[in-house]
Amino acid sequence: MRTIKLKPINVTEKILLRLETRGLIRTLKPTAKVLRRTVKNGLADTIYSSPVEHGTHKLICVRSDNDGRIALNSHPDNEEFIMINNTGLKLKPVLMLIALTKYKDIERKAVKGKLASKDFLFLRLKYNDHKTCVFTMLKDTPHCEMSEPGKGRASIFFVSEPTNLPMRYLDLSGYIFAL
Repeated sequence: MRTIKLKPINVTEKILLRLETRGLIRTLKPTAKVLRRTVKNGLADTIYSSPVEHGTHKLICVRSDNDGRIALNSHPDNEEFIMINNTGLKLKPVLMLIALTKYKDIERKAVKGKLASKDFLFLRLKYNDHKTCVFTMLKDTPHCEMSEPGKGRASIFFVSEPTNLPMRYLDLSGYIFAL
């Protein structure tokens, strides 16, 4: 059994922009069309809309405990992560493991025995940070979220996604993650 050792790093705007450049996430920001608009009347621009086959959108609230299991998964459509803590409670940070390529490439590397820590980022996300707390996980990007280990209240966050969005777990037989 091969072990991939990972250590969480604090998420930054630069890291999210790097993931966005790789086509793995999308940060929440105005489109170029809206930013270029010079006339005074309003404008709405679609960032993306889900295909009908995946259903309508839903917003879910997720409590993420840490039981030590890493189950990398991906979806055939996008989902928005919203790391906002407006509860007044001290919540543990959300940790997120993100593959740096799409699921087919990660599974292919796993079959060949070529997966390594350089294929992943392990992020500690921040609540209420306007530059990093909202982003879109783009379709087919493997990821897994969990609470930071230790005492305290489990992390809680929100996800907006298509109502019928299926979850696809990656086959990483022969690998375990050491966090």
